[in-house]
Amino acid sequence: MKKLILIFTAVLMLAGCAAQTPETTPTPETTPEVTATPEATAATDGFTGPTVDSVTSASIVQEAYIQDYTPAGFTDSDKEKALFIIGDPRHNSVLWDMARTAMKHMEEKGMEVEMRDLYTMNFNPVLSAADFYYAKDGQGEPTADIKAEQDLVSQADHLIFVYPNWHDSEITIVKGYKEKVFAKKFAYQDGANGLEGLLKGKSYFTIMNCGYLGGGRGYIGDGVGIEDEKWDTYMNAFKVFDDDTSAFWGTTNYGRFVNDRTPGNESENYGEEIEQLRSDLNAFLDKVYFN
Repeated sequence: MKKLILIFTAVLMLAGCAAQTPETTPTPETTPEVTATPEATAATDGFTGPTVDSVTSASIVQEAYIQDYTPAGFTDSDKEKALFIIGDPRHNSVLWDMARTAMKHMEEKGMEVEMRDLYTMNFNPVLSAADFYYAKDGQGEPTADIKAEQDLVSQADHLIFVYPNWHDSEITIVKGYKEKVFAKKFAYQDGANGLEGLLKGKSYFTIMNCGYLGGGRGYIGDGVGIEDEKWDTYMNAFKVFDDDTSAFWGTTNYGRFVNDRTPGNESENYGEEIEQLRSDLNAFLDKVYFN
């Protein structure tokens, strides 16, 4: 009986602890004071490495400089067509600014542009068990939503993936798009000498925003004097993966535009710096697509 009473009392005490809300949870009387270091303060001025500023690691465009642009989409014309696949839920991000800059520039140069905003579409990147063998082996038929994406890919001359650098690769929603849409018997098939790409005549390109070295803007050879050797090591590593994916699908790898020189969120020269980024991106696109 005494054991039962002790157990019952212990249960009541645990229940009381579990019921305690965050508002009533005692907090230490003293909290360590956060003092901005010179390095953190400097991070708000101009270009940065690991983080954009001392407030957030998200690269956000200052409100006065946010641009809005929606491409007209594909038509039945014989104009070259560029399909942008974008993975970023923050429509005020520097990445989205680069996407809008590129889409606008390519339309102004005479291309048709179609945009796939994966987060707004609520695209599900998870390859379910039911869809696994279609994606892997081409068994069965694609679902209606995947077929719609494949139709756009078929129309496109240029495939452009836009995403932030997370763990040195694409963000999950973009990776899932690649796995589900670029399925076997659509993007590639078994050939006499191994896998054969089915998307020949198309190009493959990536626009990526990152923040690590602060060492470059562009691609291989585009370091700015801050650990250039390491910058090129990273870019060459990305090239290995991109070459492999392109060969897998039969596309031609056009490389990447990697921005590692992001304007600080609170920079006093933000307007000048974001315009320089836009100009650099357009010049890079001219070199890749319009020479």
